[in-house]
Amino acid sequence: MVKITKSNEKDSESAGTRNVGKKKLLKTPNLPEKKKHINKPSTSKASATKSRLQHVPNNYERSSVSKSSSQSQLLNTKMCKKSAKHNPKRTTGGSERHYIIPRPDVLHTYLSHCDIIQYLDFVKSRFSDSVKIHTIGYSYEKRAIKAIEIDWINDRRDEKDVESISSSGLSLAGQTSSDRRNTIFIEGGTHAREWISISVALNCIYQLTEKNRRHQDLLGKLRFFIVPLVNPDGYEYTRTTNPRWRKNRRPHSEEKHVGTDCNRNFDFHWDLNSSKVKRNTYQGEKPFSEPETRALAKILHRLSPQLLFFLSLHSYATTIMYPWGYTRVEPKNAKMLENLAITGSSAIRSSKGRYYRVGTIANITKRTIAGSVVDYAYGVIKVPLALVMELPSSEYGFQPPSQVISQLGHESWIGIKEMCKHAFSLKAQLEDLRKNKKKELPDVAEETVSEIRIHKPKIDWLRDGEYNVKNFDLYEDVQSISKICLSTAVD
Repeated sequence: MVKITKSNEKDSESAGTRNVGKKKLLKTPNLPEKKKHINKPSTSKASATKSRLQHVPNNYERSSVSKSSSQSQLLNTKMCKKSAKHNPKRTTGGSERHYIIPRPDVLHTYLSHCDIIQYLDFVKSRFSDSVKIHTIGYSYEKRAIKAIEIDWINDRRDEKDVESISSSGLSLAGQTSSDRRNTIFIEGGTHAREWISISVALNCIYQLTEKNRRHQDLLGKLRFFIVPLVNPDGYEYTRTTNPRWRKNRRPHSEEKHVGTDCNRNFDFHWDLNSSKVKRNTYQGEKPFSEPETRALAKILHRLSPQLLFFLSLHSYATTIMYPWGYTRVEPKNAKMLENLAITGSSAIRSSKGRYYRVGTIANITKRTIAGSVVDYAYGVIKVPLALVMELPSSEYGFQPPSQVISQLGHESWIGIKEMCKHAFSLKAQLEDLRKNKKKELPDVAEETVSEIRIHKPKIDWLRDGEYNVKNFDLYEDVQSISKICLSTAVD
């Protein structure tokens, strides 16, 4: 038996070993005891918010895996709020991965303003050679009004020769081959409660980008500008507070009422309106008093030399209408506009069985509508073809159930696509009419020149330089029109 003295025991312990008989056993170092953490449910607001952020909707597609879902959701939130440009990439090495922009469910849900911008960014990230996103202005509550430019013919153009539209909407692409082509302009969401008009505009974007191979015949001829949501403030208000709201959300200083009908605020026979401030159709204190209408008018003026066809989406009368709205008198090329509308109506009826009525705005609605965007586009911007498409229907109302969004979107696209094709087929005919048109100006009385000078301040914001009194166009029927407008062409 081997006796171990205290001194030997101390020495062996200090060396980290213990002698038992002839064997040496390693002694485990004295480590601090590990504390056990118990996950207790938290009832604080911060933890509740964190748990909500960790939830990712099922209808969002991702191509890369994030470290934590909360980080991904926070990234998406910042992207929506600031509407920043993203250039997502995939990395093959390193500890971090870059995220792609999630794709909102554009076909089966009514997207928020944030999600609409996110979808535009998603499309831009996938088709960067053919798609550009422009901020054409801001609403009263500082929400961005976005336009998407889709151009598949000139997707290889030199970026140095192209200047994007600025936030004020005052600068446009330089003189490239794309700018000399004819352009289709589509806008939706002018009236806040007409949600389906926004979804149909987004469906058009979906068809022209994600499903571009189906429409090569169309994309090989035309360029598209689409503004899916003209009135973002009013739209968000209908989503959170009052689904029946129609106007924008700018308050009136001398009244307790809020909002102006953006489709009565354009400077084309605006003075024929007489609605009171509390009405849904209130035209505003003056033409272009609203930031939304100013933004839309500016981009239309800048694109005017290339515009072939303007289409305004509304709901829910199931009609396709053409100017004029301010009077029951038909324009000179009414037959051409009627045939264009019939083309869309017939395409939808033969495919889906739904019948769209066709006629002038004033005759179909049985009332005059002054200051509308379609009359302005046709009368002032001089877009040769301009229509209003009132989507279905009294069966569904302004906000059809989500189950039929995709159905109505695809159905409407059938008519829109055929109208775009027909518009392009009319291009040569329109050019011949323009060449044969007499350019001689009739005699103008001194009173007319004085009237032009009086109205000049109303549209000063459209001009960068000074006016030339001699450079103006008279409307087709001088006797029936009370106001003379200047030409949109700059000297």
